[in-house]
Amino acid sequence: MIAAAMFAWLTLAAPAPTPVDVATDTGFTLTQALDAMRAGHPLLDVAAARVDAARATTTAARLWENPSFNADYFIGVRSTSYDRAGTFVVGVGQWLPVTATPRLRRDVAAHEAEAVALDSARLVRALELQVEAGMLRLAASLREVEVRRAALDDLSESRRIVDARVSAGVAPAYDATRMALALADAEALVRTAEASASAARGELDVAVGPHASGLRGAPRLDLLGQPPLPPLDELQQRMHSRPDLAAAHARTRAAKSNVTLARREVFPGLGLRIAAGFGQGPGQVDVGAGISIPIPILNRGQGHIDRARAEVRAAERTAAALLVGAEQRLAAAHITAVRHREASQRYTAMSRDAADALLRQATSGYRDGRLSVLELTDASLSVRDMRLRDLDLAVQARLAELHLRRVVDVGLE
Repeated sequence: MIAAAMFAWLTLAAPAPTPVDVATDTGFTLTQALDAMRAGHPLLDVAAARVDAARATTTAARLWENPSFNADYFIGVRSTSYDRAGTFVVGVGQWLPVTATPRLRRDVAAHEAEAVALDSARLVRALELQVEAGMLRLAASLREVEVRRAALDDLSESRRIVDARVSAGVAPAYDATRMALALADAEALVRTAEASASAARGELDVAVGPHASGLRGAPRLDLLGQPPLPPLDELQQRMHSRPDLAAAHARTRAAKSNVTLARREVFPGLGLRIAAGFGQGPGQVDVGAGISIPIPILNRGQGHIDRARAEVRAAERTAAALLVGAEQRLAAAHITAVRHREASQRYTAMSRDAADALLRQATSGYRDGRLSVLELTDASLSVRDMRLRDLDLAVQARLAELHLRRVVDVGLE
């Protein structure tokens, strides 16, 4: 019931508006992207279909076998009281599972259905995190384009200064040639960054699904904002209810129920038959009842019970291995997120205001003839690299925090 409620909450959220209303050209938020994904991602239908199939299996597992209609014909050959037409015996038989095997099959199927529902909830959460990662990478790619375009603008301004000094005869022609090469390189890097942004948008579209076309503009996402990291103990408590861990426990319960079922199926029940016959003699009508009892001599559950016990052992060890691996990954992911965050914050604090000061100093020094074109070019490229490094560290910190949430909520594939 808990698993079903979890899956229903994840899949039956309010549908997203139509693609035309999802976002404007001014950009889109994470909430809008998630709504668009929930509105039509094909894998959500796959998950829901698997849950429905598991529930149907639970219903089918608890049903009794259908009654059977029997018709027999006998004719006397010698020393018989039958009339010359022979005799007919008709009856209805029903298998009675006196050892409650249908209920046990239902229990096994119910545990498996719970596991399937948890797997589906895990899939939904994984899709949500995939959308968030896609938005983060797209926002980072677009920000890189902006940084590289700003560097190109700075170099263009520097070229204007260089050309003016070369034209005035106070700087060699080499300076103009060197600046032209730097501009060509910077422009190529802008084009490359734009191509990477297009690829990132494509990956986001894949994560969102058919309604991705309604997400217009750039993602409205604060790349430099870093949400607080919960303490490790709190994350460990949350992780113990992770869908795949809960599904492993549900499958362990299913395996244990299957052991009881294997024992009961040695003597699964008995058959009851009620019959009526006519034609044994002139005007004679007979009624009767019969019973069929299996004799567990040849099949005493050998192999089946042992296999069920082995499956319990395998399920228990699988659940234990998942938990140990999850705890180890969580500890590693937590310290990794902390380290990435520290690196980003420290670099930002150390480089704050340094980029603009460096560019002003280089421009002023070149105008005064105290610096060469190489130093002027180096200043523009250093500012660009500083901003790109700041962006890269911030994105790495956000991705590490996202990976931490994946370990806590979903686990690794």
